[in-house]
Amino acid sequence: MDSQTWAHQASRRIARPAKAVMDYMADLEALGRWSLGCFDTQTVEPGVVVGTSLFDGGQTHVSVEILAEQGLIRYWVGSATQRTPRISAMVQPLDQDSCILIMLATRGADMDENRWLRLQRCHETELDLIQAQLHRAA
Repeated sequence: MDSQTWAHQASRRIARPAKAVMDYMADLEALGRWSLGCFDTQTVEPGVVVGTSLFDGGQTHVSVEILAEQGLIRYWVGSATQRTPRISAMVQPLDQDSCILIMLATRGADMDENRWLRLQRCHETELDLIQAQLHRAA
């Protein structure tokens, strides 16, 4: 691997209550409206969706682990039979009406430099999409 980075973090201030943001981020159907690598999600079994990459048409399966007390959602990403917790969303309240949404991605051992850089750019764009979708829903 060329890069020394194995994790990428990006964040946005969201003008919505932390609970509303947590609920949105935990919604696997909503994931298919903002995740560029897992667009147009379809439920394949309870708690598991499959979505399509807007880049190469590849299929990705996702399930979530919600740690509400910590304001943390872990996205288990991979195939129908094997997923790893590579993406996390953290929600930190600022006040009653706003919070910080932090996306953290870890780099898979098989991820080449171009794909890793694309994932980082995608997370920046995905945060913009999430922010716009949540503000529009307000």
